[in-house]
Amino acid sequence: MAGLEHFTFTNELRTTLLQSRAKQGGLQVSIKYDPRFDALRIYFLPQMDCIVHYIDDYVGLLYQPETKEIIGMHIEDFVHSFLAQHGTVESAWRLSESDSRNESLAELAVVFERKTSQLTREIVKSTEDLLEKEGLELGDVLA
Repeated sequence: MAGLEHFTFTNELRTTLLQSRAKQGGLQVSIKYDPRFDALRIYFLPQMDCIVHYIDDYVGLLYQPETKEIIGMHIEDFVHSFLAQHGTVESAWRLSESDSRNESLAELAVVFERKTSQLTREIVKSTEDLLEKEGLELGDVLA
């Protein structure tokens, strides 16, 4: 079967760019949720072309195909399965009573930024064992 590309192995993925940007304070975490597909993507760096490398049934790492640098995480069946298995992530995902009482777009933006950071931390914590098993430690980079 000529012309087929080899799969990328987890040990080929790199965190050099993440580590460098984190030291400089330049991680620009953003989240994207697709309700039709029930998938959440967390980008640790600006969004760019990427490939998903699955490390279990739900969790994948987003990486640049040319450099194999990890730029984010992808979680499928997020609301319907992943949240039910990770209570602290579910707490971070839900708005609290005080979060939902904002009176301006500026207040909502502050809440969104805070919740994005909290959600990212909880997802990284909840997948820490899985990541370590694959030889990756994102917790230190994203702390």
